[in-house]
Amino acid sequence: MARKLALFGALFFVALVAGAAFAIWIDYNPRGMSPAFYTQKMQHAIRVFTVPLPTVVILGVLFTIVSTVLARRERPGFYLLIVASVCIVAVALITAFGNIPINNQIKTWNIASPPADWENLADRWWWFQTVRTIAAIGGLSLLIIALLAHHGRSRDA
Repeated sequence: MARKLALFGALFFVALVAGAAFAIWIDYNPRGMSPAFYTQKMQHAIRVFTVPLPTVVILGVLFTIVSTVLARRERPGFYLLIVASVCIVAVALITAFGNIPINNQIKTWNIASPPADWENLADRWWWFQTVRTIAAIGGLSLLIIALLAHHGRSRDA
């Protein structure tokens, strides 16, 4: 039962992470945005996402790692969960060391006059977001495959 609860938590929180990352990836591409609009949009997002998204990412990491530990005797699911854990930890690290430092700069910008190099920072943030989205979707995909592999084996037994 503990394994099922942990796997449910992993799937639930990682799905939230992947969905949010995908939606942000689609909506926050700086191409075609004016400097003022980009700044206002990002500052609003930084205010509303600063607490909930990192919380969901941390819970995704914890539940995925617990699921991995609980599946240590079940191959190949264990290996799939190891790689899923690496993906979700990568999401957390990219967020902490890539996106957040840039967010900390963006939230100090004046909406009426963003810095001259705003596009360089926006492009760098966008690159981190793209990698973070790929890692989140990869982690979710691996969790689903591990669940399906486990479910298929338990039905065959």
